Amino acid sequence: MNYTSCPGRGLSPLVLAASLALASPAFSAIVFTNADLEGTPAAQSTVPTGWELIPHDAPYSLATVSSGVTGDILAADGPSLASGLFGAANSGTTFYAGVHGFISPHTLQEGLQQTVSGFTVGQEYSFSFFQAVVGHTNRRDDAGSWQVYAGGVLVGTTIPTTSTLAWDDPDKATELNWEERIITFTATSESMMLSFLPYDADGDIGAQNGVYMGIDTFSEITAVPEPAAAMLGAFGLLGLMRRRR
Repeated sequence: MNYTSCPGRGLSPLVLAASLALASPAFSAIVFTNADLEGTPAAQSTVPTGWELIPHDAPYSLATVSSGVTGDILAADGPSLASGLFGAANSGTTFYAGVHGFISPHTLQEGLQQTVSGFTVGQEYSFSFFQAVVGHTNRRDDAGSWQVYAGGVLVGTTIPTTSTLAWDDPDKATELNWEERIITFTATSESMMLSFLPYDADGDIGAQNGVYMGIDTFSEITAVPEPAAAMLGAFGLLGLMRRRR
C-alpha cells in the first residue's frame, strides 16, 4: 500500500522552523519617509518633508499646466478655514490634500510621490494608506479615490470614499471620514517611484464638481508571501498543533 507523506507529520518544531525559514526568505519591511505626512500647514505647492509634487508633464499625470499640481498641507486649524482648507488628520497633526478638477482650459491633478528603495525585483509587495474626501469652496464633490503608480505604471485606483461632511462643516476639524485602502504591486527595480494622484471617477470635474482628496498614514511596505511558502507555513502550524496534543 502506498502512502502520501503529510508535511509536518513527525517533524520536530525545530525542523519545522528551519523548513519555514528556507521556504520563506526574510524580507525587511520597507518604510516611507515621513509616512504620517507631517508638515507645516500651507496652501499651494507644498508637500510634507520627504515627498515631492508630481509635475504636470509626468506621463501619468492628468494635469495640463504647471499651476495645476499645487497641493496643500492641512491641519485642523487651516491653512484656510474660510475656504474649507482644513480637517482632522487620520494620525499626527497634518495630512496632504489635492484636487482633481478643471479650470478651462486646463485639468488640475495635485498629487505627491516619493522614491522608495529596498525592493527585490519580481517580488510582490503590499501597503496601505488612509483616504478622505475633504472638499473646499471650489471642489465640492462628495466622492473620490486615489490613483497609485509604481515606477510610472498604474497599479491601482482605490475604491471611492464618500464624504459625510460638507466642505465648510466645522466638524471637519475633529473628524473626517478616513478609510483605509490597500495597494499591491510587483517590484520591477530595487528603487521605485510611488506616486499618488487624486481622482474623481465620475468624470465630472468642472467648476465645483471636482474632488479635493486627503491622504494620510502610510503603512510599512511588506513582501507578500509566495503561495508555496504560505502553504508550507500552514502545514508547519498543523504539525506544531499535532505535536502539542
